[in-house]
Amino acid sequence: MKMTKWAAATAAILALGAVIAAGAAAATGEDIERRKAVEVAVPANESDQAVLGRPVALALDADRLYIADALDCAVKMFTKDGRFLGSLGRKGRGPGELSFPSGVTVAGGEIVVADKLNFRIQNFDGQGRTRGGFKIPFAPDRVTALGAQKLLVTANPSGRRKGERLLHVYDTAGHPLWEGLEARTSSDPVFDTFRNMIIVCPGESGDFYVIFRSGERTVLHFSGSGTLMAPIAVDERHAFKTMDMPTGRGVVRLAGFCWAAARDRGLFYLSAPEALDGRDLGPGRTASVIDGQGRLQAVVELPCVVHRFLVADGRMFAIDDEGGLRIFEVGR
Repeated sequence: MKMTKWAAATAAILALGAVIAAGAAAATGEDIERRKAVEVAVPANESDQAVLGRPVALALDADRLYIADALDCAVKMFTKDGRFLGSLGRKGRGPGELSFPSGVTVAGGEIVVADKLNFRIQNFDGQGRTRGGFKIPFAPDRVTALGAQKLLVTANPSGRRKGERLLHVYDTAGHPLWEGLEARTSSDPVFDTFRNMIIVCPGESGDFYVIFRSGERTVLHFSGSGTLMAPIAVDERHAFKTMDMPTGRGVVRLAGFCWAAARDRGLFYLSAPEALDGRDLGPGRTASVIDGQGRLQAVVELPCVVHRFLVADGRMFAIDDEGGLRIFEVGR
């Protein structure tokens, strides 16, 4: 049967409408899987030492979860189901003592801690005994193992001079190997502090990924030697949240991109910030699952506000709004 011109035109219009509708559905995220995180019950830890004062960073090895507690000047150790095992470090400046531990990782079987206000990196064994460390010329923020022999240490720029670097790679003996990613500067150091906040996610082969918490919808992929690979543009369906920030130059609009992030088996988990009282940005209750090409694969709905987290084998280890440890199954 031959199609008339009118019928053909009608079919074309309907087909175009279907394409537009499909595009609109994609733009609004209607085609994206939505998952509800399932909470895993954490044992009731009765020891006062198990209470987290100001948990700021998490790390995992095969058997344990480590949480850097800046207020207690210690690293709290838990099993992977949340049972408290003990802590390492105490407040002070001597060997094995800590002052505002801000980062923790595991490298070569040792627990490595960013000892921020002591301007050093310290190593401990599993029993909490000190295994040395090294001084550095800046206050470390986070520390990430790039394999067993290299450490990536991030810095918060002081804003007092140009050319400050956010990324510093050392070997485990403390010898500097590389530094890079120049801090963004302007005439307003407070604004610059927000603009230079980054999150680092380790890769599988000594490489790593850097995510700016505001201003950019990209993930920067670096090799272990510091070479910047092609940046990953993140799907626009992981939306920016904006806030107006008063600065010395007047009100500046800051685009919040990511409050916290983790990477697990080739997938990124990015939590979008949420507006607080219409004036500020804070942690949210969702995490976008992004593939290695930046495409949004799913949105995980969390039962509570989450400040920071890591993900391993589909399980999220998180810190909630009250500083408590929460564990969720988030899918794979």
